[in-house]
Amino acid sequence: MATWQIYFPFLTCEVKCGATALDIADRQNAHSMTLTVRGIVELFRLVKREKELHREILAFSISHDHETVRIYGYYPVIDRNKTTFYRYPIRKFDFTELKGREKWTAYRFTKSVYSIWIPTHLKRIYSVIDTLPNFKVSQQSEPGESDFHRY
Repeated sequence: MATWQIYFPFLTCEVKCGATALDIADRQNAHSMTLTVRGIVELFRLVKREKELHREILAFSISHDHETVRIYGYYPVIDRNKTTFYRYPIRKFDFTELKGREKWTAYRFTKSVYSIWIPTHLKRIYSVIDTLPNFKVSQQSEPGESDFHRY
């Protein structure tokens, strides 16, 4: 059964200043979302359903500065036991041009991800989690406990 104790990231956002800094933001987003997509593929592989994910966008990122927005989708290409990860450019634009005509585009995209895309995506993940065999739960798996410490 799927629980509230499991997190599945699906969207990252990086804000930077300057053209080269935006490239850094793209790389940081790509790293984060590749880890996310890899985790989802590994989860589906546990129940032998990874083929369902082949070439399906499983995560998104938005990189922006004071005038430019870049939106990407991330997907796996699965060939037997080998998985390769790709980034697809969904949209790149300057939201300050044309008198700000595009100033709400990134917001509308994000809103659509949350309201349209994520419900279906989460149902697919829940269905996989529900078919996983039962594992023994360790004492440390209680809510609020982890090995992560802030310094």
